[in-house]
Amino acid sequence: MCAAFSPEEDSLFEKTGVAVLKRLRKTRNPADLLAAVASAHKEFERAFASAAPEAKAVVACRAGCDACCHVPVGVQAHEVLIAAAHVQTHFSPTQLDELIARTAVHRAAFMGRSNVERTALKTPCALLAEGSCSIYSARPEACRSHHSHNAESCRTNLQNGNEALDVYIPGVRGRMFAVMLAIDQAVVEAGFDGQAYDFGSALHEALTSSLCAVRWVQRQSAFPDACREASEADDEEDSGVLHPEGYFR
Repeated sequence: MCAAFSPEEDSLFEKTGVAVLKRLRKTRNPADLLAAVASAHKEFERAFASAAPEAKAVVACRAGCDACCHVPVGVQAHEVLIAAAHVQTHFSPTQLDELIARTAVHRAAFMGRSNVERTALKTPCALLAEGSCSIYSARPEACRSHHSHNAESCRTNLQNGNEALDVYIPGVRGRMFAVMLAIDQAVVEAGFDGQAYDFGSALHEALTSSLCAVRWVQRQSAFPDACREASEADDEEDSGVLHPEGYFR
């Protein structure tokens, strides 16, 4: 599928995408569609578990290491809705109100800014609590995919506002990306929203409007344009949008 994928990663992409698309097409109850997508998240764990031991051995990510939680996160609509459902199920009314307030601040800060400007803000994720993710089991796919071999380099990159220091692990990153892209592409192949959104902004919308999930189920754009992932001046008009490509026939 992707020239940058190894044969094993390409196979992982194909296998995951076919399974997710099949699951979505078999789901008859609209209320079960998000759960069908969420169940595919276990493929990240399987892909990591089957990575080479020497690659897994150098992962430096630990609880309390939160540099990656201070950068903009681009997501697909289903990721936001899965996170919002988790919040609404597990957070107390007070915690929910506090989260809505934090996401509102995030949304206002990101409004109208480019991705470079958003990155420079170093805004902590609204779901970050004492250095750890408060919705870990429902976290976005980009968060599941990220693994670093050097936590100090992550902190340096955050401080400098760039990714000058390479922290990625080749034996892990490609596998995670294959799973992430397969899930997202399968969702789009099934006819759902393929627009990329800013996680914090879209989460605020999802927590304050039940219509987001309704629109997604009806295969419409789930969130308003103001929640989209930032684009740069030279980006094409549909930059950040996934389209059906017929990968999983």
